[in-house]
Amino acid sequence: MIKFFRKIRHNMLTENKFSKYLLYAIGEVVLLIVGILFALQINNWNSNKIVHHQELELYAKLLNDLNDNFKSTINNKTLMKRHQNVHYQVYNESKGRAMYSPIMNYSFLRWIAGFSADISEKHTESLSRIKNDSIRDLLKDFIRKEKKVSRAFKDWNKIKDEGLKPFFNKYGIYNTQAAFTENSYDFEPLLYIDLIDHSKLKEQYGSTELDQILFELRLGTSYAYSKLKELERSNNEFEEVLVNALTQNGRTESIIRIPRKHLSDLLTNGKTIDDVIQVIKGANENNSDYITSEEAINAFGYILFRQNNFNDALKLFKINTELYPVIPNTWDSYSECLLAMGKKEEGIKAFKKFVELSPDNESAKRALEELERTE
Repeated sequence: MIKFFRKIRHNMLTENKFSKYLLYAIGEVVLLIVGILFALQINNWNSNKIVHHQELELYAKLLNDLNDNFKSTINNKTLMKRHQNVHYQVYNESKGRAMYSPIMNYSFLRWIAGFSADISEKHTESLSRIKNDSIRDLLKDFIRKEKKVSRAFKDWNKIKDEGLKPFFNKYGIYNTQAAFTENSYDFEPLLYIDLIDHSKLKEQYGSTELDQILFELRLGTSYAYSKLKELERSNNEFEEVLVNALTQNGRTESIIRIPRKHLSDLLTNGKTIDDVIQVIKGANENNSDYITSEEAINAFGYILFRQNNFNDALKLFKINTELYPVIPNTWDSYSECLLAMGKKEEGIKAFKKFVELSPDNESAKRALEELERTE
């Protein structure tokens, strides 16, 4: 081809057709430029296609990480509720509104909690790679909310470290003898003992010092919980936008969705507790949108329990023992509800099952002995 064009140019020059040669040469240059521009256009198109593909891959990774973050957020909300329940139990005992509960884990007073800002850690650098303005803004907002939760947890732990722990040390409230177990190098046994000497704690009931600490814990726990709720809402909104973006670009194979609705929403929408039970029973068969894990059912049960709706709470705790019979926590909650309803014989029977499934829980064994003594 090159020889062909070279021959044409040679003939024009030898025939003194310079004007034609000049026009031909210009045409050849124009053709060359058009070819280069066309090649560049194809290259840019290919580059944009690669960048777009990489961005969609990032969306899929973000969606997967948001699913993990959602589960972690729900677990942290449940944890904050458990801590707050203990705070209220101690405060109500101190004011004569509640009796000592042998199955209440007062050791929660001492435990702190960690929070991992996993989306911030994994995807802050991803912001520059996202061309979609709305998705980039959602990620920015999510990172901001995650940082607020992280600060809330740090402040909450600070109350424990700088307020509660020195208070326990000052008045000898720790159960030192119980802490020195035979497994001197293992931490796990400490999770199943009474770290708090309740009789020593009770001596401080009504004191200004304890009241102030409980006040700080009540506020700090509620604040952390509220920030977790905001993070959950942002997670749901972000997930929906990512799913839509992947769907519109034909990437449905990259979409993994998890249950995100709460069982409590059913009651809010006019359903009965029996309707809720049916949703729980059919969750696996119907691929339910509702969260029906052991933790979720237990947490919903305690919402009703704290509202003194013992009958509905008991139904949830009971179905939990049927669906998750080998998880000790289900029997612990079931027994607590039975005992609160005055069904002591059934409550002790359920608590025995809890102890049976928790052979290392010395605290639970002592609680069972106390329950049987007062039967």
